[in-house]
Amino acid sequence: MDNQHNPINTTNVVEGLYSYDYWNPLNSHIASYIKSPIQLNFISSKTSVIGRSLRHAIVDLLDHILREPYEYVENETTVMGTEHRLYHSRRYIFKSNANELQCSEVMSDSHIEFDISSLAPTVFYQIREDIGISNKSFRQSFSQQHLKDFTNPGKSGSLMYKTFDELFILKTLREYEARLLLQILSGYHLQLSQRATILNRYVGLYSIRSPTWLSSTEVYIVVMANVFTPSLQINEIFDLKGSTMKRKLVGHLSVDKLHKLKDVDFTDLYPNGILIPSNIYHRLHLVISNDIKVLRKLQITDFSLILGIKHLDVTNDDLIQKRPSAGLAALFHLSQKLALMPINKLRLHDTSLSASVDLTSLPTSYLKPLKMLGEKTDENLYYDKNEIACRTLPIPGIINRSNQRVYLYFAIIDILQTYDCMKSMEHLIKKITDPNRRLQYSVIDSHEYEKRIMKFLFESVFINAGDSFPWYSIRTSTSVANNDNNSIKVEEKNITIQKQNTNCTDEQSIECVNLSTNNTVELRL
Repeated sequence: MDNQHNPINTTNVVEGLYSYDYWNPLNSHIASYIKSPIQLNFISSKTSVIGRSLRHAIVDLLDHILREPYEYVENETTVMGTEHRLYHSRRYIFKSNANELQCSEVMSDSHIEFDISSLAPTVFYQIREDIGISNKSFRQSFSQQHLKDFTNPGKSGSLMYKTFDELFILKTLREYEARLLLQILSGYHLQLSQRATILNRYVGLYSIRSPTWLSSTEVYIVVMANVFTPSLQINEIFDLKGSTMKRKLVGHLSVDKLHKLKDVDFTDLYPNGILIPSNIYHRLHLVISNDIKVLRKLQITDFSLILGIKHLDVTNDDLIQKRPSAGLAALFHLSQKLALMPINKLRLHDTSLSASVDLTSLPTSYLKPLKMLGEKTDENLYYDKNEIACRTLPIPGIINRSNQRVYLYFAIIDILQTYDCMKSMEHLIKKITDPNRRLQYSVIDSHEYEKRIMKFLFESVFINAGDSFPWYSIRTSTSVANNDNNSIKVEEKNITIQKQNTNCTDEQSIECVNLSTNNTVELRL
């Protein structure tokens, strides 16, 4: 890595206690709502610079976190009970190429100064240790390559990054969200360490300030454990709130959009929900109910249960065909399908990773569904020597009224948005202008939100299988069917290829690997 692109440490690490206003449900957070878009617009032209500086600072400031109990030296800053307010801060100078800088505030010599602070570093260190993230592992995720920008699928407009190994996601927060996290941090830590919970894991909080920015302006960035790492090969991701207003994908369904689905998409694709074993269903109901009660008492609303589905018996093409289109969308989808037919013949499996990649060599998410629930299951039955499943402990499911098996991964995310005066006013307007559907909008009172999302999750999404959960019989029949059909499929391909060979030349041949039989067939186009 070129050293001129690395930030230079210009000061010693400074320790202090972060001050914040105590959470007030009547606070409208108007200042935060006004400042956030201004800040995001200002820094959006410098995302690469900020990402590199932040990555360097995260690694650098880890050196000042307690490693072993017997190495601790008491400082002059913290008092017992104020650990969640501690910060470590240092100034960095970043040297960058001119083509990376797009703002007039940059110094003439292409240097940018940042004051980067790690907030509550010792508390987050302990949270990481409890989850199983060592300092060494955390450092490794940030030290080897630059952060990757990616599009925020939500409506907040927050900037988001991923580490190169995709184990962690970084997201900008509004000021009041960062302050709320610091205020509830002690209880949040207790929730994660002593109770079963599927709340998302926040594992770090940082603030960035530049002397060239407006006075007293800070940008806050939280680090979260990624729920869906590439090794899981998740087919579909649903953002579920129990709402029906603007909660449906627009346009035709494509492979890319399978990771951006919402509530109405789920009920369209799976009108009868997903069966899960009875013991897991009851445990899941208890844990989610407890989590949502915790959020309701903090008057937090508009959070989501993010659900990832890994299909075991169907491909992405099969999933896309599930959703019927109409009108221009259907015409476009048909034309696209016809245009891609030669390519689709070569792709017997849809996957985001090359078939040559050993998935077991890739890192897996620290969020393991059954472990988060504190529940156990028959791994030999449900995971069947699947190494990724054995390491990540997904919930086994069966699409209701079908013979399709799935693995389920999930977490509750976006848990820092309170039902403040601004959201109350928004809901009041909906109540006046659309009274019949006021409770179906995304933002509603936290009590109503609790009722709505619980009803949706346990009546439309997760279905108690009771005494009927035929996982073993489906697995056995699927295995037998695959073995019986392998030779038939190869013969059909050979017949098709022979018919096509009459109008083809040797130079146009393409070799394709049949992933289901491990046989190599030559397709002449």
